[in-house]
Amino acid sequence: MTELHSQVIPLELAEHSYDITVGYGLKDSLAQTLKPWNQGQKWVVLTQQAIFDIYRPVIDALQSAGYDISPIIVPGDESAKNIKHAEQVWAQMVELGCDRSSILLAMGGGVVGDLGGFVAATYMRGIPFIQLPTTLLAMVDSSIGGKTAVNLSAGKNLVGAIYQPKAVLVDPSFLETLPKRNVISSLAEAVKYGFIRDTSIFDTFVTRYADLVALNDQALLADVIAKSCNIKAQIVSNDQFENGERKLLNFGHTIGHAFETIQEYGGLYHGEAVLYGMKCASYISHKKGLLDDAEFNAAMDVLNKFELPQLGAVEPSQVLEIVGHDKKNINGTLSFILVDGIGNGVINTEVTPEDIVESLSAVA
Repeated sequence: MTELHSQVIPLELAEHSYDITVGYGLKDSLAQTLKPWNQGQKWVVLTQQAIFDIYRPVIDALQSAGYDISPIIVPGDESAKNIKHAEQVWAQMVELGCDRSSILLAMGGGVVGDLGGFVAATYMRGIPFIQLPTTLLAMVDSSIGGKTAVNLSAGKNLVGAIYQPKAVLVDPSFLETLPKRNVISSLAEAVKYGFIRDTSIFDTFVTRYADLVALNDQALLADVIAKSCNIKAQIVSNDQFENGERKLLNFGHTIGHAFETIQEYGGLYHGEAVLYGMKCASYISHKKGLLDDAEFNAAMDVLNKFELPQLGAVEPSQVLEIVGHDKKNINGTLSFILVDGIGNGVINTEVTPEDIVESLSAVA
């Protein structure tokens, strides 16, 4: 493995500030990295069975170093993000003797991070937690910024809280054991930053997509991850509670969440749904004159590089109903994220139901 220096990216939120550390091999020195937080209290590592099976030595090393830490296993898909599973985790934490000094370590992808953050935010009115993301999607997006949530049958992420972690530790070597489909799905959130803020990330997907998917260039991958984390950190620092700029991070998510909900969180991975959603958002951006023909074609060319499962039949009425329940829908007005040229995300409140229905032709 090529030795690469860790990069520390600060996320400035006054007393809730923390660092995002990006570096190969962080998981192998976790006992030392977490030492400032270890005061002999009870720790819980929330994870999924497949991750636990591969990375049990990471937990064993913490135990050997004197950490009082126990694993709690949750389902390995989006179904874990509901109140039933949160309640089960709370109950297990009580049985383990967790109190307000306990720390939760969320080791997994976006599902584990979202559920773990929600559990930490609510257990005994809030305990500290640390994010140890194992998917690229979580590394560049969901582990950063404090969004925690569970799903309802009516829609995704409708119950949750903004609750910041104490640290985010990003070790790209976790990605080496991911199936190709997970890697492709995870890259969705990275290319999103290229659309809304940084054309250099977009250009990397144009020229180096195959290398990113193959994970065969550590320096390239670390660069894309660090750039993405920097963008997310800057946006969250400016707008922690999503009153303005932070809404830009939802590019592709509004319709993408609808696709996930229609499939009852069981067909598409989150990133796959977002990639389909970005196609729809790019279509609407083009229709409204924000993307010219060349930019629209470039956008679709990049998005079409991603190998995606079939979306299947989508009823426009279902999409509109779910979008109507979206968290960004306030007083009947939806803040829809479009791009006014590649690299320039904008908030648009004039997207109509007709625009949304027409955009479905981009994913038919």
